Amino acid sequence: AGPNLLELLVESDPASYQVGDILMGKVERVLPGLRCAFVALALGRAGFLPIDETRYSELFVLDAARGAGDRNVGRALQVGSPILVQVVRTQEGNKGPKLTQRVALTSPLIVYVPSGQGVSVSQKIKDSATRERLRVMGLALLKGHAGALIFRTLAGRATDAELTQGVHGLFDQGASLAAGSKRTQTIRCVEAGLRAPLRWLTAWQNPNLTAVTVDNEADFNDIQDYLKSVQGEMPTLVRVQADAARVHQQDLQAKVERLLDRRVALPSGGYLVIDETEALVAIDVNTGFFVGSGTVEHSYVQTNLEAALAIPGELRLRQLAGIVVIDFIDLVQREDQQLVREQLVQALANHGLRCAVSEMSQLGLIALSRTKLGPSLKRSIDLKNTGGEDPKAWAQRLFGMSPASQLQDWLVGFQQELDSGHAFMIEVSANAATLRALLDDPMFLQVSGQPGVCVTVQLQADQGTGLRIKVNGQRVALSVGDSDVA
Repeated sequence: AGPNLLELLVESDPASYQVGDILMGKVERVLPGLRCAFVALALGRAGFLPIDETRYSELFVLDAARGAGDRNVGRALQVGSPILVQVVRTQEGNKGPKLTQRVALTSPLIVYVPSGQGVSVSQKIKDSATRERLRVMGLALLKGHAGALIFRTLAGRATDAELTQGVHGLFDQGASLAAGSKRTQTIRCVEAGLRAPLRWLTAWQNPNLTAVTVDNEADFNDIQDYLKSVQGEMPTLVRVQADAARVHQQDLQAKVERLLDRRVALPSGGYLVIDETEALVAIDVNTGFFVGSGTVEHSYVQTNLEAALAIPGELRLRQLAGIVVIDFIDLVQREDQQLVREQLVQALANHGLRCAVSEMSQLGLIALSRTKLGPSLKRSIDLKNTGGEDPKAWAQRLFGMSPASQLQDWLVGFQQELDSGHAFMIEVSANAATLRALLDDPMFLQVSGQPGVCVTVQLQADQGTGLRIKVNGQRVALSVGDSDVA
């Protein structure tokens, strides 16, 4: 049902910093032995700043070569000194955000790095003449200015005038940022990064994108302003009405619930089991009930190929990164092992995932690493779901499809009976966390406040995650995604 879901972003807590935020912090500790520093910030935990992400990484290498300890780095990064940084990975749990001193100012066409050097062109621009035009133009625009320019994919379709205007706008932004940081060095957020919808649009840069569907006014206005700022052929912006938005939410809710399940079905009957740990992500490939029509080895190869095709999509949707270890079914033939690895590498590229991929080991393991920009989907939900509610029930409330809202929809079908004076006795039983969430749901108050409707709640003695609802003594089946619900 509905179009395929390729990517899902859960926006971080607004009380924490987002990727792209530019901050004024204060050096709290410098640890040359660990090649890092910690920076005190206005919100949350201290940020983690690798020495390689500072302007002083060369000093560190020089100190090490001379056996000078941390003399130069300590002199350059002094504890208590103000420092301008940018968030490259959001805070997660007890780990503060990862920072860089190489601030990047971004527009839909160009990225300007004031502390960088040279001109780069997106690899997605294949035409050699266009690449050379952008490179020459970038070098000309940089004359008299420090920094580096990176031309993004959409720059290949822009005119010289549009690019010149965009570059000078970023130069002005950089000058304003530098002046402001010198003028006021108190710990603060100097410039907020883009919100999730715009961050996704600027990163997507896909010429095949034809339409953007939005279901709320704030995002519609933000995206409309963004599209006006980008020249050339851009996607159509569509605002959906309330009824259509509800259908869209139901479809999306079902897909999110699937992503919260550790088990993923494969086309021929095999399946994946995906487990997140603190250190890595483990993915186990299983044949399940698939036996195939050929040899056992052929069945193993087919299941592994299906897994290699499915895994990149799951990594992207579940926002899994860091070290990922895949336990494929053991294969005897070296050429079969290579075939599975090649399928995986190609599928990763098709999903736009940049990963370092190992060879398949004798144990059938392939390890890959992917840069981590923030928490996984499950972790994002856990961080927001502070009440300990069942994750699937929490996801339903996130999309406006809570049991209370579904119950309200169910009662609408009996509006005539309500108007005629019929009474509805609704009995709800659930665990403490789910009941708390239900009682806090404004829709639940709307249901219980209707004339002719009486609602009673009961705490489940077994403290399970299920939610049971009866109306006039009969169990009501709501699509809340939990096996205990009927």
